[in-house]
Amino acid sequence: MNYINILAQAAPAAAPAEANATTTQPAAAGADTPAPEGSMLGSILPFILIAVIFYFLLIRPQQKQQKELKARQEGLKPGDKVISAGGIYGIVREVMQNAVKLEVAPNVVIKMDKTSIVRNVSKDGSAEPEKK
Repeated sequence: MNYINILAQAAPAAAPAEANATTTQPAAAGADTPAPEGSMLGSILPFILIAVIFYFLLIRPQQKQQKELKARQEGLKPGDKVISAGGIYGIVREVMQNAVKLEVAPNVVIKMDKTSIVRNVSKDGSAEPEKK
């Protein structure tokens, strides 16, 4: 037997069930495919949920930290004890528009970009490392 004969023999057995289904309900075109609106919402909802979680757990806290750092850098004034991004402890001696002058040792003053100041030790309450 070839493939066409097998299909021809199987088709009449399935025909009465289809006939009963068509007499009680009209056959819809593409009835085997699921409804597009339900499946589209179901497939997009997890991505939306992940985006919301990322926003509240990652993006929003990062933006808050950046705003606080910028406010700290703008609020520098002479006499503040600070730590730079490179780990240099110093005392602010002069504040310029985009830079500060730090005294890192007696009579040693360096000029540093404001954006490299990451912490204000005098306001944070952190202690300076012990001097030997």
